[in-house]
Amino acid sequence: MITIIYGDKGTGKTKKIINLANENINNQKGDVVFLAATSRYRMEISSRIRFIDVLDIGIASKDGLIGFVKGLLNGNYDIETVYIDGIYKMARTTIDSEEMAELMMALDSLSNHGIKFIITISCSKEKLPAFIAKYIKD
Repeated sequence: MITIIYGDKGTGKTKKIINLANENINNQKGDVVFLAATSRYRMEISSRIRFIDVLDIGIASKDGLIGFVKGLLNGNYDIETVYIDGIYKMARTTIDSEEMAELMMALDSLSNHGIKFIITISCSKEKLPAFIAKYIKD
């Protein structure tokens, strides 16, 4: 399952995803991972959640991000939920690019194995590409 948290820059998406992760940690049976492109929020995330600054480990492309997520999931079969704050910035692409479509397809494929992805995207609902908008549950 993929859930998208969307909105223009400055609308509180990061705060919302952090609160969601911290609130849901008590209801999780498996492990939880939070990916961000900064370490700025590390102290706001529950210590029970594995926080990873993807820029710290050198991820700078769609393929790098997909490979990293696959590696996480293959290394730990207990991961239940992956929170991703600012996905297209991590992949160093634009929201309406072919790379972003491929990234979403890869995550969708992984979600078919029982992994939940909660993703923030800086974009208004009206401007979301169809390959992302299909995950909106308003």
